[in-house]
Amino acid sequence: MSKDNNVLLLPSVETIEEEASTWLVVFGRESVSDQEKTDFEYWLERSERHRIIFNELAALWGEMAVLKELDDIAESSVEFINARSPLWQRKGFMSLAASIFVAVFMSGLFYFNNGYGVNQQASYVTAMGEQRSIHLSDGSIIQLNTNSQVDVRYSKAVRSIYLIQGEGFFEVAKNKSRPFKVYAGEGVVRAVGTAFSVRLMAEQEVEVIVEEGRVALSSQDLDSIMSLIESSSSGESQNRQPIAELTAGQSAVFAQKIQTLEHMPAIEINRKLAWRQGMLAYAGDPLASVVDDVSRYTDIKIEITDPALRGMQVAGHFRVGEVEALFDSLELTFGLRVERVNEGYFKLYSAQEVKK
Repeated sequence: MSKDNNVLLLPSVETIEEEASTWLVVFGRESVSDQEKTDFEYWLERSERHRIIFNELAALWGEMAVLKELDDIAESSVEFINARSPLWQRKGFMSLAASIFVAVFMSGLFYFNNGYGVNQQASYVTAMGEQRSIHLSDGSIIQLNTNSQVDVRYSKAVRSIYLIQGEGFFEVAKNKSRPFKVYAGEGVVRAVGTAFSVRLMAEQEVEVIVEEGRVALSSQDLDSIMSLIESSSSGESQNRQPIAELTAGQSAVFAQKIQTLEHMPAIEINRKLAWRQGMLAYAGDPLASVVDDVSRYTDIKIEITDPALRGMQVAGHFRVGEVEALFDSLELTFGLRVERVNEGYFKLYSAQEVKK
């Protein structure tokens, strides 16, 4: 073995902290797959540094009460998940949920057989900080994020969703004869049976993340899409050739053309879509983008006083709406100073900055 082959490059502390933060988000979800548990065990065994940093980060977010013995990963992982088990995982609740499901299913079947599943028109809105799940008549599900609005227009030929503002995650019931289209800004996302998120960003750009299956992206001028919305039509818009196709593990930002397209590992997708479990997760994101993201969930104004701080990288995870946890982290971990001007206005300073 050559000298070069004896060299082992260890990941930086910053990299491990980012990965540890993402793993905390994974275990904060309602369910964790066996593969994720195995991957976490492998990650934790990579070095003692991984264990130490994970311990420290878990302690920072108050998670150590459910992680008694990381030396036995199998046991600790189970304790971690069970200690956080939500109401739906408890035995008594499952019996009640089963009876409710039957009632809802039969009710939905009645409406579907009477034409409601074919022709459906409805609008759904969430307030700032609110999230909700919408079960559509064909079995598809929309998880609507904060401060968002969608219009649903179903016909015999097509299932059309208009994302007026905000962000949604779409779990599409498979039906090859009725394509599922999400219109947002100047973009159109077409699917048959898949799971993906769509977020309408500034300047009418659209971000798409595919968790399962594949989708086709195309563009259409905003006037045409708005005319469809205003006419309450569920009919087809002008068909255009896709400008890109995405498969599971890919994301893109586009409008009239593709701005960015990248492959994303499962752990990164989990982090980006952590809002579905009521979490916000960051792994080396610029402070400015973190503040902008957090601001989507609250009416609190957060001002970064020093432009040099805007690019400072931030890692951590927070429950939606827990702004104080973010402020505590910025002060304890990142050395910033938080000034409460009033109940709805905060300023962020560097530790060395003299308040004027």
